[in-house]
Amino acid sequence: MNEAATIPVELVPVKLIGVLGSAAGNREIVLPAPNVLTVQELISTLLNTVGNKFFRELLVDAGTEDPRSNVIILLNDQDCNIFDGLMTQIEPGTKVTIIPVAHGG
Repeated sequence: MNEAATIPVELVPVKLIGVLGSAAGNREIVLPAPNVLTVQELISTLLNTVGNKFFRELLVDAGTEDPRSNVIILLNDQDCNIFDGLMTQIEPGTKVTIIPVAHGG
């Protein structure tokens, strides 16, 4: 018998606060994760899923391709920067929340 092996796919809910939710067209997006994702991989998957230029401009700094100057990324209500930053692995069951940062001048 030739049965295809099924790879378990975890689902990672990403809560988008404020203008990010508006730009994405949804306040929560559930992303499939066939394995453990890093925060950077999650951001890439999120950008591809939303596919919106305005959302990308809000989320990622164009000069550095780093989202952390524009947003705070929380993993189970704790800033990802207290772990390994963008290389932090998102374990199954992790709650991800992305909050825009208001810059003033």
